[in-house]
Amino acid sequence: MTEKDTLWNRFIEEICDRDAETLSPIQKKAVLCFWYDAEMQNGGHSGYRDCYPETNPDELEDALFTVANKDMADNYRRAITDGEEDDFEETDNAYYDFEPSLCDCLEEFVWENRNVIFD
Repeated sequence: MTEKDTLWNRFIEEICDRDAETLSPIQKKAVLCFWYDAEMQNGGHSGYRDCYPETNPDELEDALFTVANKDMADNYRRAITDGEEDDFEETDNAYYDFEPSLCDCLEEFVWENRNVIFD
Protein backbone atom coordinates (compact mmCIF):
# COMPACT_ATOMS: atom_id res chain seq x y z
CA MET A 1 0.00 0.00 0.00
CA THR A 2 1.37 3.41 -0.94
CA GLU A 3 1.62 6.37 1.43
CA LYS A 4 -1.14 8.05 -0.60
CA ASP A 5 -3.42 5.03 -0.07
CA THR A 6 -2.64 4.99 3.64
CA LEU A 7 -3.50 8.69 3.97
CA TRP A 8 -6.75 8.18 2.07
CA ASN A 9 -7.75 5.43 4.50
CA ARG A 10 -6.78 7.63 7.45
CA PHE A 11 -8.89 10.45 6.04
CA ILE A 12 -11.94 8.19 5.89
CA GLU A 13 -11.34 6.60 9.30
CA GLU A 14 -10.18 9.64 11.28
CA ILE A 15 -11.63 12.74 9.65
CA CYS A 16 -14.93 11.90 7.92
CA ASP A 17 -16.86 10.98 11.06
CA ARG A 18 -15.84 14.00 13.12
CA ASP A 19 -18.41 16.58 14.16
CA ALA A 20 -18.41 19.41 11.64
CA GLU A 21 -17.65 21.93 14.40
CA THR A 22 -14.30 20.24 15.05
CA LEU A 23 -13.10 20.43 11.43
CA SER A 24 -10.81 23.05 9.98
CA PRO A 25 -12.15 24.81 6.87
CA ILE A 26 -10.07 22.62 4.54
CA GLN A 27 -11.09 19.44 6.35
CA LYS A 28 -14.73 20.48 6.16
CA LYS A 29 -14.56 21.01 2.39
CA ALA A 30 -13.06 17.55 1.97
CA VAL A 31 -15.61 15.91 4.27
CA LEU A 32 -18.55 17.64 2.55
CA CYS A 33 -17.31 16.31 -0.79
CA PHE A 34 -16.72 12.83 0.63
CA TRP A 35 -20.28 12.45 1.93
CA TYR A 36 -21.75 14.05 -1.19
CA ASP A 37 -19.89 11.57 -3.41
CA ALA A 38 -20.79 8.64 -1.16
CA GLU A 39 -24.48 9.45 -1.34
CA MET A 40 -24.34 10.21 -5.06
CA GLN A 41 -22.96 6.71 -5.58
CA ASN A 42 -25.78 5.33 -3.44
CA GLY A 43 -28.85 7.38 -4.26
CA GLY A 44 -28.08 10.35 -6.49
CA HIS A 45 -29.12 13.90 -5.73
CA SER A 46 -32.50 12.93 -4.33
CA GLY A 47 -30.81 10.52 -1.92
CA TYR A 48 -28.27 13.13 -0.92
CA ARG A 49 -31.03 15.66 -0.28
CA ASP A 50 -32.93 13.12 1.84
CA CYS A 51 -29.87 12.12 3.91
CA TYR A 52 -28.32 15.58 4.27
CA PRO A 53 -31.21 18.06 4.26
CA GLU A 54 -29.37 20.54 6.47
CA THR A 55 -26.38 20.94 4.18
CA ASN A 56 -25.73 24.56 3.31
CA PRO A 57 -25.91 24.51 -0.52
CA ASP A 58 -23.50 27.43 -0.89
CA GLU A 59 -20.97 25.69 1.33
CA LEU A 60 -21.13 22.44 -0.64
CA GLU A 61 -21.01 24.28 -3.95
CA ASP A 62 -17.85 26.09 -2.79
CA ALA A 63 -16.34 22.82 -1.59
CA LEU A 64 -17.01 21.17 -4.96
CA PHE A 65 -15.45 24.13 -6.75
CA THR A 66 -12.37 23.94 -4.51
CA VAL A 67 -11.91 20.17 -4.48
CA ALA A 68 -13.06 19.34 -8.02
CA ASN A 69 -14.00 22.05 -10.52
CA LYS A 70 -16.54 24.65 -11.60
CA ASP A 71 -18.49 22.22 -13.79
CA MET A 72 -19.15 19.89 -10.88
CA ALA A 73 -20.13 22.79 -8.63
CA ASP A 74 -22.46 24.15 -11.33
CA ASN A 75 -24.06 20.74 -11.79
CA TYR A 76 -24.79 20.58 -8.07
CA ARG A 77 -26.35 24.06 -8.21
CA ARG A 78 -28.55 22.95 -11.14
CA ALA A 79 -29.59 19.87 -9.17
CA ILE A 80 -30.76 21.88 -6.18
CA THR A 81 -32.50 24.55 -8.25
CA ASP A 82 -33.98 22.56 -11.17
CA GLY A 83 -33.29 18.88 -10.51
CA GLU A 84 -36.75 17.93 -9.35
CA GLU A 85 -38.20 18.84 -12.75
CA ASP A 86 -36.85 15.59 -14.22
CA ASP A 87 -36.37 13.69 -10.94
CA PHE A 88 -32.64 14.63 -11.04
CA GLU A 89 -32.01 12.48 -14.11
CA GLU A 90 -29.98 15.08 -16.05
CA THR A 91 -27.86 16.23 -13.10
CA ASP A 92 -27.31 12.69 -11.80
CA ASN A 93 -26.17 11.52 -15.24
CA ALA A 94 -23.89 14.54 -15.60
CA TYR A 95 -22.36 13.76 -12.21
CA TYR A 96 -21.61 10.16 -13.18
CA ASP A 97 -19.99 11.31 -16.44
CA PHE A 98 -17.45 13.66 -14.86
CA GLU A 99 -13.83 12.75 -15.49
CA PRO A 100 -11.99 12.78 -13.25
CA SER A 101 -14.62 11.70 -10.77
CA LEU A 102 -15.18 13.58 -7.53
CA CYS A 103 -13.63 10.68 -5.65
CA ASP A 104 -10.48 10.96 -7.79
CA CYS A 105 -10.38 14.73 -7.26
CA LEU A 106 -10.92 14.29 -3.54
CA GLU A 107 -8.16 11.72 -3.18
CA GLU A 108 -5.78 14.13 -4.90
CA PHE A 109 -7.02 17.03 -2.74
CA VAL A 110 -6.40 15.04 0.44
CA TRP A 111 -2.92 14.11 -0.76
CA GLU A 112 -2.02 17.67 -1.77
CA ASN A 113 -3.33 19.07 1.53
CA ARG A 114 -2.15 16.26 3.79
CA ASN A 115 -0.14 18.60 6.02
CA VAL A 116 -3.27 20.64 6.74
CA ILE A 117 -5.85 17.84 6.82
CA PHE A 118 -3.81 15.73 9.21
CA ASP A 119 -2.96 18.49 11.67
